[in-house]
Amino acid sequence: MKQRHIPALFLTLALVLAACAPVPQPLPRRQLPSAGTSLELAVVTDLHFLSPSLVREGEAFTAAYAYGDGKQINYISQLLEVFLQEMLERRPDAVLITGDLTLNGERVSHLELAERFLPLRQAGIPVLVIPGNHDIGNAFSSGYNRDKLYDVRSVTWQDFAEIYQNCGYGEAVSRDTASLSYLYPLSEDLWLLMVDTNLYDREGARSIPQNAGALSQETLRWLEDRLREAQRQGVEVVTATHHGLLDHTSRGMDGYVLDNAEEMLALCEKYGVRLNLSGHVHIQDIAGTRWEGQPFYDIATSSYAVYTNQYGLLEYRPGESITYRTQEADVEGWAARTGSADPQLLNFEDYSYRFFYDISYERSYVNLVMAQLNKDADLEFMAQTMAILNPAYFSGYAAELREEVRASDHYAMWKKHSGFAPIGYINSMLAPRELDPRRLTVPLQ
Repeated sequence: MKQRHIPALFLTLALVLAACAPVPQPLPRRQLPSAGTSLELAVVTDLHFLSPSLVREGEAFTAAYAYGDGKQINYISQLLEVFLQEMLERRPDAVLITGDLTLNGERVSHLELAERFLPLRQAGIPVLVIPGNHDIGNAFSSGYNRDKLYDVRSVTWQDFAEIYQNCGYGEAVSRDTASLSYLYPLSEDLWLLMVDTNLYDREGARSIPQNAGALSQETLRWLEDRLREAQRQGVEVVTATHHGLLDHTSRGMDGYVLDNAEEMLALCEKYGVRLNLSGHVHIQDIAGTRWEGQPFYDIATSSYAVYTNQYGLLEYRPGESITYRTQEADVEGWAARTGSADPQLLNFEDYSYRFFYDISYERSYVNLVMAQLNKDADLEFMAQTMAILNPAYFSGYAAELREEVRASDHYAMWKKHSGFAPIGYINSMLAPRELDPRRLTVPLQ
């Protein structure tokens, strides 16, 4: 895809000036919905946005997306625009973003992203963000200049709160002093606790992003104080984190569940929290547990940058229920309406699937070759199994393929060579899930 490039230095200066300049029109003053009001919320996560100003097409950028983990950063600017347009049309009562807003914490990407959220804010739609493990003090914060990477500035935790003043931090009724967590009232009877679960240097040093997350004792005390007050006022609370509070895979991968999740879960049980919204794992999944008959759910919305490029919609009915469902972005419709001539955008559903399929196939094939399987192993067949399952698994549709895959010659080859090939991951994708990964109804008393 050929793009007109503006020199990064000039665009960086322009974005900094834009971020400091007065907003062209004042943001509307929000009136808190009264108790008993039904609300619709949108939740999106793991955007991994990269400012186009940091990209000059070439081998370095191609390698970043073509040999990555499925993130379509080559089209992330267009994907973001589609999401913003759909939010302006739908007009939810709030948009929640649960971390990894940027690819690797580039300051320019954060500044541009905050600016691109402004039309939602000007339309009266609150945008509420928390950081992910990629967003702050990231040592990998880079730009792409043809065949080379170059270092760019990242952000500190103070920078993050300042950049996103209009995205939660400036309107929070309570902020934790030990993290970037805050309380935002969605209505008189529904509060949102945006909880920062990430590990980063508080002094501003850059480091390799830690996959794991944990809450400090200070943040846990702040969280309990907020929950106690909500209970006193009879207010429903939904929490949001980057790291999950429950395991979303049968393999128990390290770093995707909060290290001290049991401490936050104990507070959720004590104060009657029913729902947490998370991301990080990039897999669309819903996990649940029960405490003395009361259900608790952790909904991991899949990465918006990965097939099927979806987000979540929640409907809150006071005293009745909270429902959740996934919604795929209509990239093709947006491309047609805007007069795009890009065939990949005009046929994005097929392109997005093939993109993830091809990456999954190539990665699996290379790993199987390195495993040095017996000569009778059909590596192409086996790699095809991975390529078929991965897109379905990450988007929450794996159950629809379970029986077909298990009956296939492809899967038989995996079983035959299970001593050498990583069949455990295949089986984890095929494992039945107790809950539908794409929709849920949470009953409220």
